[in-house]
Amino acid sequence: MFESILKWASAAAPLASAGAQFYAANEARKAGNRQSKLIREQTSRDVAQRQRQNQRLLASQRARYSSAGVTLEGTPGMVLDETDSLAAQDIADLYYFGNQNANAARRSGRASMIGGSLGGLGALGDYGSETRRADLLDGFNSFKKLFW
Repeated sequence: MFESILKWASAAAPLASAGAQFYAANEARKAGNRQSKLIREQTSRDVAQRQRQNQRLLASQRARYSSAGVTLEGTPGMVLDETDSLAAQDIADLYYFGNQNANAARRSGRASMIGGSLGGLGALGDYGSETRRADLLDGFNSFKKLFW
């Protein structure tokens, strides 16, 4: 009787292994998605900070020009426009690289999920044999008689 229970445990081990691999694969996917979300949130905070810095810089430039008695037409206006366009480019770069990093994290999680799922399927591959299924069924029936 115990021999059939041990056969059952031996036959059930790959099932447990496959289940663990599927679970780990799903957790890897979730972790990649969480990391992607965190990267996007950090990118948004960085962009907001850069926008505030740009507003302070432009206000400071305007104040210095005004205190010097210079009008904002001509060259001073071009300097302000250049400052604003450089800040806009910085913000676009922040968004671009933040999205690239977030997408990479999400893809990494998805790739881990696919690899783990395929590993789990591989662990189940030998359950096509009649002997494996019979060992699992006989062991379970013996286990059921013994403990139920």
